[in-house]
Amino acid sequence: MDAIQVFERAVARAPERIFAFDADISVTYEQAHQRVEAFARAFVEAGLSPEDTLGLCAPDSVPLLLAIIGAWRAGLLPGLIDARTDEASLPYFVQDVGSKLIVTTEEAKDRLLAAGANEVSTFDELPTTGMPVANEHGPDAPLYLSYTSGTTGAPKGAILRSGPVTLGTACIAARLGIRRDDVMLATTPTASSFQLVAALMPALHAGASLGLVAGRPIDEMWAIAKGRRATVLVAYPLTLADVVDAPAAILEHPFRLALSGGSPLAPRIKRDYLEKLGIPLLESYGQSELGGFMALGRPDDGVRTLEGYVGRPLPDRPSLIGGVGVDECPAGEVGEVVVPWGYFAGYRNKPEATERALEGGVLHTGDLGVADEDGYLKVLGRTIEAGAASERGGFLRQLEDAYYEHPSVRHAAVVTAGDGAIEAFVELRDGAQVTAQELERFASDRVVPGLHPRRTTILAAMPRSFSGKADRLTLSRRSSG
Repeated sequence: MDAIQVFERAVARAPERIFAFDADISVTYEQAHQRVEAFARAFVEAGLSPEDTLGLCAPDSVPLLLAIIGAWRAGLLPGLIDARTDEASLPYFVQDVGSKLIVTTEEAKDRLLAAGANEVSTFDELPTTGMPVANEHGPDAPLYLSYTSGTTGAPKGAILRSGPVTLGTACIAARLGIRRDDVMLATTPTASSFQLVAALMPALHAGASLGLVAGRPIDEMWAIAKGRRATVLVAYPLTLADVVDAPAAILEHPFRLALSGGSPLAPRIKRDYLEKLGIPLLESYGQSELGGFMALGRPDDGVRTLEGYVGRPLPDRPSLIGGVGVDECPAGEVGEVVVPWGYFAGYRNKPEATERALEGGVLHTGDLGVADEDGYLKVLGRTIEAGAASERGGFLRQLEDAYYEHPSVRHAAVVTAGDGAIEAFVELRDGAQVTAQELERFASDRVVPGLHPRRTTILAAMPRSFSGKADRLTLSRRSSG
């Protein structure tokens, strides 16, 4: 099965059900189907052929979502450039996507042309009438050009194919128990593959509704959630902490579960969701190279997921703690997380990086983890941290989780400076009265001496990347300055 088949099945089952909504637009599955066909036709008439890349650069919106599906129907590879990309970085993405055409908003046309785009069109300029075009999508068709975060160099575009992503997201929808009457609230950017696999595709598998609220203030997210009766919250850890700390969290709410991804989740935040909202906060573990998850929690996992474990591997792409040749480590032993099948086709324009990532016939995640006797997985850090972690007697994540245990802390991030020293940064909850020294003593008492930080800094606000994750590169540079 492929993504277009999943979409068309959802249309046939419940054409009048709301498919997606944003701040301005709400469309049913049938309306979405008509617009998807119009987009596919417009892309073909623009001279694009199957396997070509279509550049898309726009704020999160229903038109962007429908253009992505329209690109699938035309057999194209959507190359998403986040609309919030700064001027210095934009030429890199425009060149790497390398598309004949980029579809965008009127506000971004000049920026993209200045960054080297070949041809730029707005959504409104594309034709909406004409004869239908053949469906060029299939299991081997390109689905997403998903960019890594760029923490270890220039962002790499991972090319995902439809068949593996469709299977993987069917497993995700099943494990989460997504139903047709669910309303999934996606607070993460459409340009991220996390939204594709955690929200869009699971919603399509079940014929559920999808709300796009990335970048909206937390009080607006709460208002939309209650107005739309949202049942599933999809977010990165910082947003999840903001949501559960908001005043609206003490009022009646419609959610039945929340889902985290993008970076490790502090156990304290999971407990907050159980204690304040009475719902499970499930953690996922995936990468841009997958188009799915390596591990995912279940609503009934219980105490283990409250102790820092993500959950168990999914059946379509099991994650193993081991090395080349998939020699799996014994339970409790730390090793690199590898995936033996179900991963990406390769990095765009980066054959050497592809070869390194797939050395030995497995996907090397670059993450260190540990699994217990039942296969529950915990992510500890990056492989580049292994030597330092051995000398310190522990991983930076342990210290970060310790800061989160303090009742005054809303957000915490632990990084290393250029000289290797550990620095901690925290953002306090509203009204909290605590000093940096008190926080440092509290956290240091809960970790080995080798993890004690050089300094703790209280921030007015935790810096974030435009995707909504903690901006650790900025913090690391600040600690080195």
